[in-house]
Amino acid sequence: MKSLKEIRKSSGLSQKELAKKIGVTQQQYSRYEVGVNKITLEMYLKIINTCGYRIKIEKV
Repeated sequence: MKSLKEIRKSSGLSQKELAKKIGVTQQQYSRYEVGVNKITLEMYLKIINTCGYRIKIEKV
């Protein structure tokens, strides 16, 4: 599984650019990346969708 930093970098966005797109400050986004602040599932999905990723859920 890729980290938030890897996902963001692969999309070519800076922390500041991604933060603006998802509606948080650059400082708040940075805290998500380093794990200082807990991230909600809703925010995680918003980040990965903004970066062009999707989550696939399959029955095991």
